[in-house]
Amino acid sequence: MTFMRPPSLIGTAYVDFSTLKTPPSWTFLEILNKRTLRCYFRWMSALDVEGVVFDLDATLVNLGGFVNWREAHKLAVQAYVEEGCPRSLVSRCSEKGLFSMLNLMRDELCATLPQADAERVQGKVYDILETFEARGVSQCQLMSGCFEALVWLRENGVRMGVATSNSQSVAEQILEMNELRHFFIAVVGRSPGLRMKPHPDQILVCFERLDVDSRRGVVVGDSVRDVEAAKSAGIYAIAVPAHFTKREALERAGADRIIDGLWELPEVLSDIRF
Repeated sequence: MTFMRPPSLIGTAYVDFSTLKTPPSWTFLEILNKRTLRCYFRWMSALDVEGVVFDLDATLVNLGGFVNWREAHKLAVQAYVEEGCPRSLVSRCSEKGLFSMLNLMRDELCATLPQADAERVQGKVYDILETFEARGVSQCQLMSGCFEALVWLRENGVRMGVATSNSQSVAEQILEMNELRHFFIAVVGRSPGLRMKPHPDQILVCFERLDVDSRRGVVVGDSVRDVEAAKSAGIYAIAVPAHFTKREALERAGADRIIDGLWELPEVLSDIRF
């Protein structure tokens, strides 16, 4: 049987069939599953990368500059103590920084309390942070080169997701407000049931929801935690350092590539071979 692609699709790397007036006249489509079809278009685009998981804050948008993290940290410490956590333990964990404290305290809670109680306490603290993060939603803006990079990725058939230590609700609001949500198949925010970066849990869940083998994926983030989370799971890591992140620290964490901005992403992704 001779098969020819419809002229309108020749050389196209990404096709949204919902935009076509009539389905393409490909008799074999009935026996192809979605993954096989995606692989065909990935062959057309000549990219090895099948999926990209982004960090949110300081990678796609600049939320952090509009959040009073100092006050949020203070109230988080207070909440743990009010829930009966030893003050000495909370203080010791707090010295490591806000997000390190959240991970350390989660581990302590899970080791000493029933799961439901541990998640309730952690959820209470996460709700406090969400209140502060929500105040920055309307003020944050896209990082330079963000929109153009996402358009290029979609046109080349790359499946995209977000794995963030920010609140799930806040992450969704930010993406919707900045008209980015439609680019992403999966968004995995902070939740009591998942360890946050530098653990790889959120990233791996995100790739699973993308239906992409993480060995064919890339993580893009601004921080050492992003890089460490990716490398601990054997995933290619691209770092886009924010003004407070030192390149030397990213190199020590094992970043595979360090770029100056998201505008460099298309060229870098085009060069990756797994």
